[in-house]
Amino acid sequence: MELHLPIADVTVSPVAVVLLGAVIGFLAGLFGVGGGFLGTPLLNLVFGVPYNVAAGTSLAQILGTSISAAVKHRGLGNVDAKLGFCMLLGGWVGLESGARVVEALKKVEPVTIDGRTVVGLDLFIPIVFLVFLPTVATVMWRESRRAQKREPKGGMVESSLADRLQRVQTPPVVRFASSGVPDMSLPILLAIGFGPGFLSGLLGVGGGFVLVPTLIYAVGLPTRAAIGTSLFHMIFLSTFGTFTHAHKGNVDPVLAALLLVGSIIGARIGASTTRRVRGARLRYWFSLVVYGAAAAVLAKLVALLLLPRMG
Repeated sequence: MELHLPIADVTVSPVAVVLLGAVIGFLAGLFGVGGGFLGTPLLNLVFGVPYNVAAGTSLAQILGTSISAAVKHRGLGNVDAKLGFCMLLGGWVGLESGARVVEALKKVEPVTIDGRTVVGLDLFIPIVFLVFLPTVATVMWRESRRAQKREPKGGMVESSLADRLQRVQTPPVVRFASSGVPDMSLPILLAIGFGPGFLSGLLGVGGGFVLVPTLIYAVGLPTRAAIGTSLFHMIFLSTFGTFTHAHKGNVDPVLAALLLVGSIIGARIGASTTRRVRGARLRYWFSLVVYGAAAAVLAKLVALLLLPRMG
């Protein structure tokens, strides 16, 4: 059985899309990521969904997944809601900036590679992924390997960056008693929120693959608290992102609904799994998943650039 998607203008297997949603949801609950870093490239690679529609629809799916996983993490005591709210304004500004870049790229004239027409999004977005994904994965892989033998109590990570940022006391200064993070400057937190927000708008990701390591290494949150707080933050970030991308015609509601069917269930299973895994081990697994996503994007880009010539 196959189904034609009205906005994406492609035909897909509903069962395959639901299974992809379940995998994305599980990763979201386990690692605190929306799953867009995997969903966006795979929707394009496997199902042929245009990148702009894959990005916008991923954000719609991330909204439902984040709510499901964050509720579960909240019950486990892994969410610092105050911290999540403090980063929101920076995240919203970043998200709108990223979405506008997507709109600008949609207007770029296509290029011809050996007789094959390639739009600007198909070149630019994979390159951005290939810059950020391996960088984030390598940082976490190296640190987690060191920490697995000797992890600080409570999953806290010793970070010189977090120590330096915590010493910046530019007012207003906010205290986060629930997660044990020392007082932090609100302008610093707004700046921290901007980066994941920009990537969210640009790539159709929740920003969690950047936000989780940022909360761990720049803010000083324990791993599980970083995962739960990232998911909570993404609820509000992806709500705004879904709205702005839908307004620009980048959201396919049928595709989003199929992804949500699987991802909501997968998210709760993933969140429950975090209780049984050490923080360092979670970070190690996270890095391997991000490496896998980078490999998928690279394969797509290589096929796009080289296969027409080989044929």
